[in-house]
Amino acid sequence: MIDWLEIHISRQRATVILGPQQRADLPGVVAEHVSAIEERIADGTLPHATGWLLRPHWRFNDSDVVTAVREVPTGEMRGASGPARRADDSKEDPAETEDTAKRRAPRRPSGSHDTGGGVTPRDRQSSDGVPRLVGTSWPREAPASRAADTHVAMLTMDHGAMEGGAELVTVSLDLDEAGRAMWGQAALQVRPIHLRGHGYPLIGVRLVASYLGRMALIDGVVDVGSEDAGPVFAALSRRFRVQLVLAGARATSTSIIRREVSARDLERNAALCLESARAALARSEYPREAFAEALDHLREASIEDRLRGASETLLAGSYRHLISPRETWVALEHLENASDKQNLATLLEVDGLSVDEYEAIRRRVLVASVEQGLCAPRRFWRRIIASGLADDFDDYAGRLSRARGEAESEAEGDDLEPDQRRLAWARIAELCDLKQLEYPPELSAQRGGHESSGGRAKEPEARREQRRRRATDEAARSRSAAGEIETRGEVRRGGGSLSADLRNTNVRLRVATASLAQGGSSEAIVAVLDALDQFDEEELLALLPSLAELGTQVVPGLHGKLDSPRQQVRQASAILLGIVGDPSSIAPLIRRLTHEDSRVWFDVARAIGSIGSASLERLCALVRQSARGDAFPIRHRELLARAGRAMAEVVIADGGEDSIAHDSVEALAQSTETDISVAAGRALATLGDVSVAGAQVRGERSLPDMTQLRGFARRAYEAILVPEFEILDDEEVEVEAELIS
Repeated sequence: MIDWLEIHISRQRATVILGPQQRADLPGVVAEHVSAIEERIADGTLPHATGWLLRPHWRFNDSDVVTAVREVPTGEMRGASGPARRADDSKEDPAETEDTAKRRAPRRPSGSHDTGGGVTPRDRQSSDGVPRLVGTSWPREAPASRAADTHVAMLTMDHGAMEGGAELVTVSLDLDEAGRAMWGQAALQVRPIHLRGHGYPLIGVRLVASYLGRMALIDGVVDVGSEDAGPVFAALSRRFRVQLVLAGARATSTSIIRREVSARDLERNAALCLESARAALARSEYPREAFAEALDHLREASIEDRLRGASETLLAGSYRHLISPRETWVALEHLENASDKQNLATLLEVDGLSVDEYEAIRRRVLVASVEQGLCAPRRFWRRIIASGLADDFDDYAGRLSRARGEAESEAEGDDLEPDQRRLAWARIAELCDLKQLEYPPELSAQRGGHESSGGRAKEPEARREQRRRRATDEAARSRSAAGEIETRGEVRRGGGSLSADLRNTNVRLRVATASLAQGGSSEAIVAVLDALDQFDEEELLALLPSLAELGTQVVPGLHGKLDSPRQQVRQASAILLGIVGDPSSIAPLIRRLTHEDSRVWFDVARAIGSIGSASLERLCALVRQSARGDAFPIRHRELLARAGRAMAEVVIADGGEDSIAHDSVEALAQSTETDISVAAGRALATLGDVSVAGAQVRGERSLPDMTQLRGFARRAYEAILVPEFEILDDEEVEVEAELIS
């Protein structure tokens, strides 16, 4: 496939640039290029094509320049005009060619050093003419030849691979002489992978080799349930590089091939692969032989199946310039499709789209959507607020309405079709209806019949009746959850339905989310928290944003969940209490700090720090209690370490070394009370490490500590701060759409 086409109209010169591994594909590329030009001439999109456009120069990425191998007579150029030029009529300045290629070539996805494919110029533009960079240079299709082969190997750690004895993730494989020669010279690409659909979650790295039209693939895997997975992915999340060791039955020490291949900006992808695989492992029970059976199933997969990527792709650098509403409309639709949960998982965990690059693309599109007055799909609403594009949903609706009104007031400023304009306003109204917001003045005026207060537009009687009936049902359901038990032990008439629904695995998440909507009643909050221990991990993560929005309302109930028998519930409760930051949580959190027997205590310490300097006094009281000999479940030395960690979290939450909390802890370090001095000194000595650990858990840095429990903490912060969980199913979305239509 053509990698890039440069056109110099003033010089009447066209240059097609290919990858060095595409030399054998040159005749096919020539034919494809000529066919594409002739199609454009036939459909009228390119009225005239000169000879130099149909007979371009060819240049490979290694700066070799060759002429086109197919002579195209002037008579074959349908609709062509102008004199035909030979490919060697003019010579390019190599320095100028290289500089032009660097400036005009599209930015490759993170991590790609050599490419086995690309995107044609036609692929870079959607059918309606809107620029739309889609695709990826990661090999999309394998050549139909017997030379294509696949291998499965195990990932290990080579402790002496680097100078100084540094550890390096290694893929070792035995191949024959021809295989070693091919892999020794081929262009290599590497990606982290989490493969589903094999009966057991498989994680590791994928190496793809391209050489003279031949393609081969190695999947290096490690058992996600083994102790080896943590160190391997800890190394990959610090720096994504892999050593390939190729040996064989007849290989000698001198014929063993070692190659090191790396990729940029894929450290977060590696962390994501391990986190999601361990989450999948925790949700199901697998027999002992499941991993071996999954490997056998993977070996049977063809190279075409293994390289089949996401149906909706994203290319690094997409949507850098979204100027018109029409461009932004197309970009929003593309982003929504690409961000589908399954599709996005494939992009990030198989295709190797950098997490950082995806977030950059998403932010560019969402920024443009706010500026153009186009309401984003529901999955992005919370992210817009969390990323600071709007202060809250009311501010978001106002910004959209004002921008939409300004765009339509300019005669040439809005290039949307009439149906798209009506739908744009309808989507803003949907946001207001679902979030129970007053319509902004621009929206009310556009929809007509707005109230004199400038608020919500008048609703049809049938719609108002639907809302009243729905609100009544929700209130009744919430009251039923806290139904009092009669003296005979019977539930009050009409009660108990919410509790029953919360035990139903098919509907409990939707019921819990609906019960907490619009502030939630105290009865509904109690019922949901009581049922929290029954929710699986994904449901718990999906419910966290709704609980976080309740603020102090949910604090008393979360205090009780700190003693939950489930680690993840205790962990989620501590994280939520830290985000709310209510001072009444200090005592329950400190008690959990001294009683927690798992790594959840790190999140408890972080929650104590988030509450602020008021926690320091209580931590000092805890240390004094221990010094007096009061009994605690943990040893005195461990208690001092935990108190010191909590003090460090207080300093970091207050602003770091320049904060008042830092001065307070410095004063405590000079205390005459030995234990308090030790704890405070430990806090000051570990500030850097604690700060890095907090950034890692929040997803701001790569996470080397890859235990399952820490992975849940990171996912919990992402769910609360920038959630995109699909809580509602299609049926419920359709019902809500009817309410606003």
